[in-house]
Formats: sequence, C-alpha cells, structure tokens
Amino acid sequence: MKYGDKVILTSSLGSFLSVVNSTSLLIAVPTIMIDLNTTFFLVLWILISYSLALTVFSPIFGKYSDKIGRKKLYSSGYIFFFIGSMTAGISVNADMLIISRLIQGIGGALLFSNSLAILTDTFKALELKRAIAINAAVIGVGTAIGPIIGGLLTALNWRTIFFFNAPIALVGYFISWRTLTEVKRELIPGKFDYRGSILFSSFLILIIISLSTGPFIGWTDPLIIAMFAVSIASLVSFALMEKRTGDPLINMGIFGRKAFSSAAFSTLLNSVSRFSLIFILILYLQGTAGFSPLIAGFLMVPYAGAMGLMSYYSSSLMGHMGGKSLQIIGLAMVGVGSIAFPFTLGAFDYTLVSMLMILTGLGIGIFYTPNNSALMLSVDPGNRGVAASIRTLFLNIGSVVGMTMVFTIVASFVPMTTVGNIFIGSLSTGIHIPTAAFNEGLAISFIAAGIFSLIAIPIAGRSSGKID
Repeated sequence: MKYGDKVILTSSLGSFLSVVNSTSLLIAVPTIMIDLNTTFFLVLWILISYSLALTVFSPIFGKYSDKIGRKKLYSSGYIFFFIGSMTAGISVNADMLIISRLIQGIGGALLFSNSLAILTDTFKALELKRAIAINAAVIGVGTAIGPIIGGLLTALNWRTIFFFNAPIALVGYFISWRTLTEVKRELIPGKFDYRGSILFSSFLILIIISLSTGPFIGWTDPLIIAMFAVSIASLVSFALMEKRTGDPLINMGIFGRKAFSSAAFSTLLNSVSRFSLIFILILYLQGTAGFSPLIAGFLMVPYAGAMGLMSYYSSSLMGHMGGKSLQIIGLAMVGVGSIAFPFTLGAFDYTLVSMLMILTGLGIGIFYTPNNSALMLSVDPGNRGVAASIRTLFLNIGSVVGMTMVFTIVASFVPMTTVGNIFIGSLSTGIHIPTAAFNEGLAISFIAAGIFSLIAIPIAGRSSGKID
C-alpha cells in the first residue's frame, strides 16, 4: 500500500469513528435515560459534551500541530478516544458518562484538528481533492449506518456502543503511529499563546452552554444573559489581544485571504443548515410520522447516503466545473430542498420525503469537497493546523446553532417537554402532539435551515477560482 493510501486510511478511520460514535448514540438515548435514572436535560448534555470538548480544544491542538508537528498529536487522539469509550461503557451515572464524553471530545479534537492538515501536507492539489472526497464519503457512510449500528447494539446493551468504539480506536492508533511520518516543513517556534487560549476557550464554553440551555430554561433567564455577556466580552478581549500577540492562537490575517474567509464562513452557514435538517428530520419522522428511533434512522439513510456518494464524486466534477461553481450549486440544492420540505407535512409520503432528502444530501456532498479543498489550499503550511481547527470549530458551532434554532422554533408552538420526548424517542402514548401546531414549527424550521444555505451562496461566490 502506498504511503498516501495509508494516510487516507488512518484519516478516514478517525472520521468514521467520530461520526458513528455520535449518530449511533442518538438511538440509545431513551435506554440510557431509563438505565441511569436521569433527566432529559442531563441526557442532552451527554450528547452535547462531546461537541463542547471538540469545539474548545480544536483551535488549541490545531495551533500546537503547526508548532510541534502533527503525528504525535493525531495518534494520541485515538488513545483519548479509547479511554473515553471504555469509561463511558462502565459509567454508573450520567455525570460519569458526561465526563467520558468530554474525554472522547478531546480525542476527537486531536483527530479532527490534524486530519485535514495531514492530508494537505501529504497531497498536491489534484490528489488532495480525491483524498478529501474519500474522507467525506466515509463520513457519509458513517452517518448512514451509525443509527443502524446503534439500534442493533442497544438491543444488546447501550454500553456496547462505546465498547464497539474502543477496538476501532486502538486499530487507528497502531495504524497511524506505524505508518504516518512527520512531513518535513518549517515548524513555528515561539511560546504558546496561553492567554489567548484561555479567553477563546471561555468564549466557546459560555456561548455553547448558553445556546444549548437557552431553549430549556428561557432566553431571559439571568444566568443565560450573564453567560452571553461574558462570552462576548471574552471574544472581544481575545480579538484585541491577538492583534498584539507575536504568535497568536488564531492568526487573524488568514481571514484576510478571500479564498479562506469565503470557504470558512460558507462552511459555518451550511453547517447550520446541515445539522438543522438532521434535528428537524428526527422530530419529523419520530413526531409527525410516529416512527421509532431505529426505524427513523433507517429512513434517513437516503440523506446521509446521497451526501457520502456525492462527496466522493464531486472531486471528479471539480475538474470540469470548478470548485466555486460546485459550492454554489450545492448550497442552492440544500436551500431549495429544505424550503420544499414543508410541502410534505400534510399526508406523510415517504417517497416525496426521501426525494428531498436525496436532493439536500447531494447538495451537501457537492459542496463539501470543493469547500474543504478551497479552505485548506488557501493557507500556507504553517497555518494548516489552525485552518483545519477553524473548520472543525465552525462545523460544531453550526451544529449547536442549528439545534438551538430548531428547538427554539418548534418549542414556540408546542411544549418543550414534548419536543424533548420526541427528539429522544421516548414519547409516551399518553402525551398528545398538537399535530397542526407541531408541523407549523417544523415548517418554519425547514425554511430557516434553507435560508442559511441560500445566504451562503454569495459568500461562496467570492472565493478565488485559482485553486479550482
């Protein structure tokens, strides 16, 4: 096996592990809630804690990899994932499981902040598009089969989901440690920006916690208002400090590059659409249509499958149409498909629903590969770790914003307790869903998700065509 193929293998394995871990867990939530005798709020944090750690630590590890190299950091990500998976599997309460998920998130941050950077260090522009396409296809496959794996393993015991991850993490560690070589490049000397890291981490922690809990305890709650205020103050202080720091955590100068800023911010907006659609479809299939979480997972396969398939083939299309054009087409497909979903909310017709899932999935796939190629090729080798971590950061912020937006909109039409029970698949037959009001909330959520992708079109259109 050629070295490049080994790099793609270990990168794809890390992506597959993270995606399957997240999507399979959605199916197990009702069982975990009962077995650990916990509340919906803590169950939500079992899901969110992984994203929180992933988001907070990605910029730090991305910067470290630019300074000291990527191999050791990337390989250690599998070790953290292994430890987190094992402790999650033996968790005796929700608190222990949340801490375990945080450890998994640290592992995920080590993997994701280095994965794309390693691919970009290894491959030239044309080969890189193929490598990113394969990685994206693996993510699509993982998204599609994750709920199925989760359903099958939960039938045995929800803990087996985490024990399933552990050997994959060990295999990933040995493959990465034995096959990856540190690419010869000029490493960045200097002290690490600890003050900037603390300020930026404070911003991320507070903004994610406030966005995640706001729909449940109310946006006017003094605690939510205080966290928003402190998070904004931390961000402003961080931005001012970075301008005076010789070697900042995030080199703000890269946002001055049109290709990078266009790719990064269109990633953020599309991420809001992408994850909003996942949350809305879960509510739609489990609430309006009344399917179980496992069946809903099967029914969402067209969405994830189309995304993975087109992510792979979009690398070939880039040679004919150019990356900028593909990003615009993909965003338009996601926007139009999302806005068309409300027309399916009358009498449930899975044929029509699946067609729209395929349309939006294809759109995300068309967008994904050229967008990531544009983002990573627009920076110099010394900033690739930072660029990859910003991408991960924007993806996860988009996920949290998407979830918050959907829950807030739908909860303005039906009680939040009902929304929560539908989402985790534990809706009691004794709880009545006001279908008309619930569907109205879903319709507005679908439209909002589509608008985010449509707004991203002119931003993606500003990207340079030099790297197409």
